[in-house]
Amino acid sequence: MKYHVARESESLGEFTDLDISAGLRRGQFLPSDLCWAPSMKDWEPLSSHFTPSEPETLAAMPPPLASTGHLSEAAQKDPLATRPQRLLAWFIDNLCLLPVALLLAHGLGDKAVKAETPSAVVELLMQEIQTRPDAFQSAAWALIAVILINGIMLSMRGQTIGKWITGIRIVMFQTGARAGFVRAVLLRSFVMSVFSNIAYVGAGIQLFDILCIFRADRRCLHDLIADTVVVRIGRP
Repeated sequence: MKYHVARESESLGEFTDLDISAGLRRGQFLPSDLCWAPSMKDWEPLSSHFTPSEPETLAAMPPPLASTGHLSEAAQKDPLATRPQRLLAWFIDNLCLLPVALLLAHGLGDKAVKAETPSAVVELLMQEIQTRPDAFQSAAWALIAVILINGIMLSMRGQTIGKWITGIRIVMFQTGARAGFVRAVLLRSFVMSVFSNIAYVGAGIQLFDILCIFRADRRCLHDLIADTVVVRIGRP
């Protein structure tokens, strides 16, 4: 049905009932505007034929989609760890193994100097451990202590000793939650160590893992495998 619509003795035109309902929602028509149709005796307010409704407001724009290579919204509460921070944390973690290396060197004595290649040093070390196990017990206990401390800290805090000192930690990429033992230890560390020791391709995998730090989200290969990211949380 079509209606003639007027406002204060001024005709606004002829509209269908659907047009009028939409016009009331948009604010084009007022409930006090008058309408008339052939079936009506006189002009009557629009409110007597159409239910007034709240004017439409502008639809809220959805948030922009996260582009590939950037943190999810849940993980953006902490900023990304910087590349120097991650390098420093790696250096500190390896520095923690210095007592182990010194104890091993002390156990080998001058024999280690005569070894020409790293494989020769490893072979010599295995021989000495079999013949003089007591001389290397301190190095073994020191190594176990470092592994246990880092393993517990990674599982509970997402941090190694180096990451704790530099104020960064490992979290899940999608949610920013604690990574846990499986992701932070098994997938990030153990799986990568297995890949890195594959004959002929291990060195290439290690190099690719390092170069991934230059991605926009600074996620290395071990981060991609474990679906993790390293963020800053402030220095302790």
